[in-house]
Amino acid sequence: MTRRGFIAGSAGAIVLGRAVPASAEIVWTPDVVHSRAEFLVTHLIVSKVWGHVPFVTLALATDGSGMPTSVRAVLSPAHLDTDNHERDADLRSAAYFDVDQYPTMTFESTSFSPAGKSIDGLTAFTCKGDLTIKGIRKPVTLAGTIAGRVPDGPGTERIGYSATTTIDRRDFGLNDARMSPGGIPLVGNAVQITLTMEATRSK
Repeated sequence: MTRRGFIAGSAGAIVLGRAVPASAEIVWTPDVVHSRAEFLVTHLIVSKVWGHVPFVTLALATDGSGMPTSVRAVLSPAHLDTDNHERDADLRSAAYFDVDQYPTMTFESTSFSPAGKSIDGLTAFTCKGDLTIKGIRKPVTLAGTIAGRVPDGPGTERIGYSATTTIDRRDFGLNDARMSPGGIPLVGNAVQITLTMEATRSK
């Protein structure tokens, strides 16, 4: 992937709908080092494979309570990691993410709504948005929680979130259907995606 293609994909835009007036929003600075997009998919029916896709850019705004009002993310499948170089190369190939043709993927929120408390007693919310993979844009719904909001040094604070959804990879052009010698699908169709995010701001 060329640097020009990487930058062009990163600039691919995301203008988000907002749940509250802009004057009521708090804009945070995402901590990309402590934020992560992970996926989990079945391997040969009997086990699971974890991987993560790094963020290129990330943006977050909330209301005063910490409830998100907009989230946008650009990610780089060209730099995905599953702890296996051979598997990573296969996932980056045209059989899956085709990173030469599609160097980035994006998520753009469209709405948020409170969802009471999680099992752990955390403030929960539902996030709806658009996920784009391989140029295919589809709506998704994530179940999220506000993980915490704490002081982060003099005059600053930190907030954290987690959100999860499950997609059918075939909806996004990830159609590889190879089988093992025993006739078992190498990769499951359901892919669980988990986003974790930390961000800071000056008070």
